[in-house]
Amino acid sequence: MELSKKNIKKILLIITFAVVLFAASQNLSTVLSFLSGVLSILAPVIVGLSLAFMLNILMNVLERRVFAFMKKSKKKHVRNLLRPASLIATLLLTLGFFVLLLFIIIPQLKDTVMLLVTKLPDYYESLVKWIDALVIRFGLDINTEFLHNPKFDVNNIYSMAQNFFTVESTNNILNTTVGVTSSLISGISNIVLGFILAIYVLAEKERIGKFTNRFFAAALPQKVNSKLKEICSVASNSFASFITGQFTDAVLLGSMCFIGMLIFRFPSAAVVSIIIGITALVPIIGPIVGEIIGCLIIFMESPVKALFFIIFILILQTIDNNLIYPRIMGKSVGLPGVLVFIAVIIGGNIGGILGVLLGVPTASAIYALVINWLKNKKLREKESALAIDNNTEEENTEEIKVETNS
Repeated sequence: MELSKKNIKKILLIITFAVVLFAASQNLSTVLSFLSGVLSILAPVIVGLSLAFMLNILMNVLERRVFAFMKKSKKKHVRNLLRPASLIATLLLTLGFFVLLLFIIIPQLKDTVMLLVTKLPDYYESLVKWIDALVIRFGLDINTEFLHNPKFDVNNIYSMAQNFFTVESTNNILNTTVGVTSSLISGISNIVLGFILAIYVLAEKERIGKFTNRFFAAALPQKVNSKLKEICSVASNSFASFITGQFTDAVLLGSMCFIGMLIFRFPSAAVVSIIIGITALVPIIGPIVGEIIGCLIIFMESPVKALFFIIFILILQTIDNNLIYPRIMGKSVGLPGVLVFIAVIIGGNIGGILGVLLGVPTASAIYALVINWLKNKKLREKESALAIDNNTEEENTEEIKVETNS
C-alpha cells in the first residue's frame, strides 16, 4: 500500500480509535458513569424528541385527512390555522387517552381485583367440594385433607389487596424511600419538560428540519450525508407505518369487540373493549393480557359468560390476525414471529412497558434497514456482473475485428 496522504490519514484514524477503545476498556466504570451522567442531563431532550416523533404521526394524519379542507382553503388565515388546529387536536387526543387510562381502566381493574379477592373464599370452597365429589365418584385414592386446611389464610388476602391499593400505603412506602421519591420526581419533570419541548418541535418542525439538513450537508461529506438521509428515511417510514398500522388495528379490534359484546349481551362491554383495544397495541403479550383481564371482569358477573367470552375473543382475534391485520400492515415491513417475540422481551427488559411498546417498531425499522441493505447489495452485485459481461463482450468484439482485419 502506498503511503499517500489519504492512506496515512486512515492509518492515524485507526490507531487513534484503537488507543481510545483500549483506554475506555481499561476504565470501563468511569466511562459508564460518564455516559450515565450525560444521559441523565439529556433525558428531557431525548424524551421530548421521542414524544415529538410519536405525536407527529398522529398530527400528520389529522393534517392530511381531518383538517385537509383548511389547507385547500382560499383564505390565508384559514390555511395558517392548519398547524395550530392539528397540534391542539393531537394534544387533546393524547391527553384523553391518558385520562381514559387513569380514570377508567385502572379503577375498573382495581374494582375487579377487589371483587375477585372478596369472592375468593367462596370460589375456593366450591372448588374443594368439586374435587371431593370427583374423588368419591371415581373412587380415587387421594387424600384431600390438605385442601380443607390450607396453610394460607384466604380471608387475609382481601386486606392485603386493600392495603396494596390504598393511597396511604403507597405514600408510606414512597415516604420511607428517599431514592424512589427523587427518581419519581425526576421522571415526572423529564416527562413534563420533554412534553413542552415536543410541542415546540411539532410547531416548528419544518424550520428545524431545514436547519438540520443544512447543518449535516455542511458538516458531512456528500456521500455520507446522502447515506445518512437514506437510513433515517427508511427507519422513520418503517417506524411510523408500523405504529400507525398497530394503532389502527387496535381501534378496529376494540370496536368489533364492543359491537360483538353488545350483540351477545356480555357485561361491561365498554370497559372490556377499551382494555382489549389498548392491550392490542403490544404484540403477542398484549392480546393475552387483554383476554385475561376481560375474562376476570366478566367472571365476576357470570362464570359461564366468561367461558363464552374466551371463545368469542379467540374467534375475533383469529379473524383479525388472518384478514384485517395483514391488510393494514401490508405496506410496512413484516417481522417474523420469532423476531417480534425477541423484540418484546428485549424492549421490556430495557424500558419496561414503554420498552415493550417501542421494541417491535424499533426492530421493524432495523429489519427494514437490513432488508434495504441486502437489496442494494444484490443490485450492486448484479450491476458489477453486468458490467463485467459487457466488458467481456466488448473485448471479444474487438478481438473479432482484429482477426477480421488481419
